[in-house]
Amino acid sequence: MKKIFTIRNPEAQRSHMWSARRIEEEIAACPRRSIERIFLDYLPKDSSILEAGCGLGAWVVYLGDRGYDIAGIDHDEKVIARLKEWRPSLKVSRGDIRKLPYENGSLGAVISLGVMEHFEEGCGEAMRETQRVLRPEGLLFFTVPMDNLFRRVLAHPMRSVYLKWRKNRGDSIHFAEYRFSRSEVETLLRENGFELMITTWDDFTEKAMSLGIWADFPPLQSKVPYALTPAGKALAFTMNSISRWTVTSGILCLARKSSTERTALHGGWKK
Repeated sequence: MKKIFTIRNPEAQRSHMWSARRIEEEIAACPRRSIERIFLDYLPKDSSILEAGCGLGAWVVYLGDRGYDIAGIDHDEKVIARLKEWRPSLKVSRGDIRKLPYENGSLGAVISLGVMEHFEEGCGEAMRETQRVLRPEGLLFFTVPMDNLFRRVLAHPMRSVYLKWRKNRGDSIHFAEYRFSRSEVETLLRENGFELMITTWDDFTEKAMSLGIWADFPPLQSKVPYALTPAGKALAFTMNSISRWTVTSGILCLARKSSTERTALHGGWKK
């Protein structure tokens, strides 16, 4: 795992992530994401689904509008208030994904998209809670940022130089997230009692788009949400044509809760 730092404190990180984004724009991006097909192929329509860490609720809205019984929970009170104002009937609430308000074995699926990597102490509590609320053989749709080749060679060294310069200027440096290799994610899930069904890249499906490049290189962002400048598009298309793993933003794993109710050996990663 690669530990990533930023100049923004936790509150500033949340504000940066959500304040400038519009709910409608987030929903419009859903069908352009590779994970959409996995959702439509595997999410159960006969049982309850929870997005644990729903953010602006794009998938709660998108999937709910398509007939899925889905709710969302997020720790950010301001985000939940925005969603409730936008659509009062939306099933979203404020809460902690490590202490979910659900009975044991009550959910058919849990969605966790880029959430658990933000716990600096590790995801053991969140994983155990996910296990608790899922029914036997319930599904976990799990994504985390990938420590991909492009990031290892270019983005991470550049970030380190920038953060060192900011620290020398007197700025504070804060933990942001962990980034993972494919094998690290698969091991994490197995150690927490999940059986792997699918592992694949998580990003936009169009080769001229890359959430990974968009996130790591702000100068290559265009004014349109998630779109890249011409130079960014050319870079994304070239890298994605070589392999979709080269600049992918994240790793997606679809996993099944073990029917044998195995106890996790290590309780998530520890640092």
